[in-house]
Amino acid sequence: MAFVPLHNHSDYSLLDGASQLPAMVERAVALGMPALALTDHGVMYGAIELLKLCTKAGIKPIIGNEMYVINGSIDDPQQKKEKRYHLVVLAKNAVGYRNLVKLTSISHLRGMRGRGIFSRACIDKATLAAHSEGLIVATACLGGEIPQAILQGRPEVAREVASWYQGVFGGDFYLEIQDHGGIEDRIVNTGIARIGAELGIELVATNDAHYLSANDVEAHDALLCVLTGKLISDEKRLRYTGTEYIKGEAEMLALFADHLPQEVIERAVANTARVAEKVEAYDILGRYQMPRFPIPEGHTSVSFLTEVAEQGLRERLQLEVERPFEPIYGERLAFELQVMEQMGFPTYFLVVWDYIRFARDSGIPVGPGRGSAAGSLVAYALGITNIDPVIHGLLFERFLNPERKSMPDIDTDFCIERRGEVIDYVTKRYGEDKVAQIITFNRMTSKAVLKDVARVLDIPYGDADRLAKLIPVVRGKPAKLKEMIGAESPAPEFREKYQKDPVVQRWVDMAMRIEGTNKTFGVHAAGVVIAAEPLDELVPLQRNNDGQVITQYFMEDVESMGLLKMDFLGLKNLTMIDKTVDLVQQSTGVLVDPDALPLDDPGTYALLGRGDLEGIFQLESSGMRQIVRDLKPSSLEDISSILALYRPGPLDAGLIPKFINRKHGREAIEFAHEKLRPILNETYGIMVYQEQIMKIAQDLAGYSLGEADLLRRAMGKKKKSEMEKHQGLFVQGATERGVEARIAEALFEQMVLFAEYCFNKSHSTAYGAVTYQTAYLKAHYPVAYMAALLTVNAGDSAKVQRYIANCSAMGIEVMPPDVNASGIDFTPVGKRILFGLSAVRNLGDGAIRQLLEARSSEGAFASLAELCDRIPGHQLNRRALEALIHSGSLDALEPGANRAQLMADLDLLIDWASSRAKDRASGQGNLFDLLAGAGAGAGEMTSGAASGAEVAPKAAPVADYPPTEKLRLEKELVGFYLSDHPLKQLGRPVKLLSPIALANLEELADKAKVSAVVMVPEIRQVTTRKGDRMAVLQLEDLTGSCEAVVFPKSYARLADHLMVDARLLVWATVDRRDDRVQLIVDDCRCIDDLQLLMVDLPAEQASDIAIQHRLRECLHRHRPPQDEAGLRVPVVALVRQEDQTRFVRLGPQFCVDDVQAALLTLTAADFQATISSPLLAA
Repeated sequence: MAFVPLHNHSDYSLLDGASQLPAMVERAVALGMPALALTDHGVMYGAIELLKLCTKAGIKPIIGNEMYVINGSIDDPQQKKEKRYHLVVLAKNAVGYRNLVKLTSISHLRGMRGRGIFSRACIDKATLAAHSEGLIVATACLGGEIPQAILQGRPEVAREVASWYQGVFGGDFYLEIQDHGGIEDRIVNTGIARIGAELGIELVATNDAHYLSANDVEAHDALLCVLTGKLISDEKRLRYTGTEYIKGEAEMLALFADHLPQEVIERAVANTARVAEKVEAYDILGRYQMPRFPIPEGHTSVSFLTEVAEQGLRERLQLEVERPFEPIYGERLAFELQVMEQMGFPTYFLVVWDYIRFARDSGIPVGPGRGSAAGSLVAYALGITNIDPVIHGLLFERFLNPERKSMPDIDTDFCIERRGEVIDYVTKRYGEDKVAQIITFNRMTSKAVLKDVARVLDIPYGDADRLAKLIPVVRGKPAKLKEMIGAESPAPEFREKYQKDPVVQRWVDMAMRIEGTNKTFGVHAAGVVIAAEPLDELVPLQRNNDGQVITQYFMEDVESMGLLKMDFLGLKNLTMIDKTVDLVQQSTGVLVDPDALPLDDPGTYALLGRGDLEGIFQLESSGMRQIVRDLKPSSLEDISSILALYRPGPLDAGLIPKFINRKHGREAIEFAHEKLRPILNETYGIMVYQEQIMKIAQDLAGYSLGEADLLRRAMGKKKKSEMEKHQGLFVQGATERGVEARIAEALFEQMVLFAEYCFNKSHSTAYGAVTYQTAYLKAHYPVAYMAALLTVNAGDSAKVQRYIANCSAMGIEVMPPDVNASGIDFTPVGKRILFGLSAVRNLGDGAIRQLLEARSSEGAFASLAELCDRIPGHQLNRRALEALIHSGSLDALEPGANRAQLMADLDLLIDWASSRAKDRASGQGNLFDLLAGAGAGAGEMTSGAASGAEVAPKAAPVADYPPTEKLRLEKELVGFYLSDHPLKQLGRPVKLLSPIALANLEELADKAKVSAVVMVPEIRQVTTRKGDRMAVLQLEDLTGSCEAVVFPKSYARLADHLMVDARLLVWATVDRRDDRVQLIVDDCRCIDDLQLLMVDLPAEQASDIAIQHRLRECLHRHRPPQDEAGLRVPVVALVRQEDQTRFVRLGPQFCVDDVQAALLTLTAADFQATISSPLLAA
């Protein structure tokens, strides 16, 4: 009888298990084990994955959890520091599974004890007993209650605890023996054997495995150090013995021999297989478990779905009740409803219809569709999608294939600000106990694991960063370490370091063993599960860091159980469209319906054609901008196609230039067969969509659309046997329909090639519609659109800066806030946009609300005095008033916008307004009011606020702040320079010396050399482990901002130039790091005292190679030393032709250090040269 490991931890025991489940199952199979248990610490994360892997491998899965048990009550309002004892709990059958799920959920939702990495999900004995049916329990490791009592010399307590468990679980309670070589194991094992013999309780031998084999000891140790923040070299830290791996039967029988009789050992090992034999199939996968949707009386789910779908389609098509549907709609609707009934999904569609109807009725913006759902006419009729699949040629079978039973997958985009309301609705509709969000796991990728292991090995950060940067990232995924050291390594330098440096070899080998392990958990951005029964009986639950209830199974595992999973996505662009529509209605009275825009609008396509794509959905990236400019889209189909083509596969295959050339007639459009013309005509003869492959199979080879969908999937997976079968069927079907065999063969090969690139047309069309809506609104309502765009992105200062630059290019002025005109958010006023009041720091929501209410009820504020008088000081305090003044919000209230004068008046006015408020509260008149009203006759008395403001105290006149101070305060309070920008006055020199704007850094390649004129709003000094000083800078220009690093060598020479608010010309290297782009500063000069060396060249000399060579030689004599910084002087050539002069900046390699000496050299070589400052040069 084989040994079965009943106590095992995988990498789902986050950072305390180095075994990944696929490798664990492989090891169990290799050791000839008939079953494998999974008992991660306090969780069931890997249960479904274990189930699938074991079933596939032909061994029995045993789902378990090493739980933490306390002797008190988990519901005790006064939590005590109870001892938390380990207990291995295994599910024996389907009832046991449900009870284990229940216990795991209770432990997380009600039983959390401790904090941080020491927090544990606990269960008490009363709860354990209440849910004991179908469970097998064992006493666990030295952390169990019985082992602890034995170690404390309290055998009577150990016997009493064992008796309690035996009373609850009977023959399903086992005493665990383990031997990791320590004296404690021997004390516990002999005590446990004695109790077992006395009480008739069976023993099981386990090994508390945390990794696969003896080779993984070091890797698991590194994981522990990552978890605890320690170094491997630290002496005082958590360590394991090095024996906690999955052992085979022979190894287990060889343990315990020095302290237990052989027959006891053999029986304890054999008992593990007996436990495994007790375990029955759980039967928890594959059965659809739809929530209970409330069906109206007299209806079934099928009849009700049919009724609402027919009614919805009539509304869509504007058909009266008595008029029949056109066959193209009526027949398709009937077919889709029939398929849904046949596959058992009417309830699914009613659930989705219901919450989308709630969203639309509540004014929550909903996207036009996402994924393949836009191919369903029923979805369109129900208002789930907004794209007519008949008009756009979208296929239902791509969404729901009657020949391949799988749950439909409808993902929905909602306004990002109100997505939570939809989730709340669903939660109330079906019950809090039946709805939860879904967990995700963050795995250690090659780059991350390399850095983590470097830290625990005490390898300097710089070395770790340099090696990690050699790992390429393809489609968002870094290359695996095994690939990096292989013969075909994408980075030979990485492989060379690994082969030549033993330190790097040990480091990479250790990292490779734990690469891909789970490190932390998170929450899926959109996934929500809805069940018919309480979830804590189906899926283990826990809380995330924000207290939300989430599943312990990730998305695919939840779906495998047949539970209804929905994606509720938040799309910022829907929020932006909604805000634009509101702003347009407020300012013009026009209500724009984004879903009813004309699709042939010339203004929209003109905007796209000129590449004005800032803020346009899906088209903002620098790469896309040039493509759209070249394509000049003229239809929604063009937009959809380019969204489908702008992906790595089609880009690598060069399909986009081909598409553009064919659209503009620069390349002939050819069809291999005339039957292809109606299918491929909209994409200029290029296969772009998966639906086109399906239509080709249908129209040319006689496939049904369901069969064509299976063909598409087979082509995508490239299974050879499947492909050969389909090729025969396709060619036979095509030849029977008049297509030559030669053409059919070639067409099939072409389809196979393109299937790898082709995209879902339903998704592209739906998202193309959103792209069109954003472009239309920007083209026709630019001020409202840009105000909405700025509002939605207000939290991202880099984007705000970029969009302000775009406003400037569009002729829209973005102004400081105005207390009399600004709303909460960015506010369009005529051709200008005002910053919203919410942008002003120190101005709380309550103060803003009071300002807006006072303005709405009593009109605009005429002066600071009136503002202080109308809004009480406890609602608008001194700090808030200062913020309004310094941000420019009160400029209109003071002649000449003198902010210093407003500040001088402020204290006097606060005291004055406070005095008036007290007098009003006590019912007394105020002296100032009486004086102001004395000259007014009966019936002429003015309001107290107005009359008082006229005689309000005023400080002596003061001069306004200097411009630099005014700008500094604006930046401090709003985060941006508003009334001006310190770089604006350098407009022309900036263009000359800084050809790259910071907003466009994304377009540059790694290691590219750049120069830029920037401000330094923030400096953070860093001390390296060696004690050297370096700095991390925040840089900004008129278009955007970025981070820059100054390494120690450069910092030592440049520190004097690096000051907050300094205006610098920096020379730097682009550094692409994962998804971020930063600069490595090589050199810099302060703009304020920077000189330029100007060389005057007639046009004919500038193009003369001999003169160019002579100029190069002169300048190279004065090249700054490589190890020196802060010396460079840029050289600019003034190229004169007739009455025109062009300024040409020479590259950084032509900079000089001693400008006077360089001037003498140039003059001696007959060049006309001068020294000038950039402002004078401009």
